Amino acid sequence: MNVILVEKFFYLQSIKYLSKMGFWHRVNTNPAEEELTELLVTGEDDESFEVIRDYISKEGGRKIAKNTGITLVFLPFLLVGLLFVGITFIILLSPDSEVPIWGSLCSLSGGSVAMYVGWMFISESVGEVVNPDDFEKSEVRVFFHEEYQYLAEVKVILDATDEDKIGDIIFLKQIFLSDECEIECEFIRGYSDNHTSSPDQNTFYVSDGNKLGTRITICYRSDLKQAKRIEIAEKFSKKLGVRIAEPLVV
Repeated sequence: MNVILVEKFFYLQSIKYLSKMGFWHRVNTNPAEEELTELLVTGEDDESFEVIRDYISKEGGRKIAKNTGITLVFLPFLLVGLLFVGITFIILLSPDSEVPIWGSLCSLSGGSVAMYVGWMFISESVGEVVNPDDFEKSEVRVFFHEEYQYLAEVKVILDATDEDKIGDIIFLKQIFLSDECEIECEFIRGYSDNHTSSPDQNTFYVSDGNKLGTRITICYRSDLKQAKRIEIAEKFSKKLGVRIAEPLVV
């Protein structure tokens, strides 16, 4: 009986060792990256590389709509602040003023803060329009290869101020899926006030098992109930062969 148990132990250990050797071989040689790069360069389709997530990213540029909106929102802060500061100086310099000194100081402080906030945001918006950062538009996709157990987030630059960058392929993150990998959901609660609002944010990602390691986002949703979160996590767990973290929500 003891001989059988020992043989079984060494058999399981050898299987585990060979599995790890295969994993490190995939990591070191990384044929998946080479094949995916070739497909992206040639523009060919290969069903073995499944697109899990796809979105367009824009950076830099004048952002006219955004900066116009910011200017319209914070212009009243600047104007009201200037008005309060101006009135305060008139009161302080007027010999016939009956307003107490503390009232003038409060008005001056409030007006100065409002004026500073308005000027800070407006000057930044105007500066971005007048002297914008280099524009870059790219497509970001997350690819999954089942045979290689490979997950990669790749950016392809579609348009840019620097034309030499157009067509560049950048591998942002890569993970070879293993027993240490987990699916987690990062939850950020939304808010709402008199001026702005933001919905709940649920970001599902695959981690490499290290809290400070690589994480690749595989799904983003706004308002979700816990049952729906579990459903989404189970769908990706089945597809990717990765376990769901306990707890799921972090």
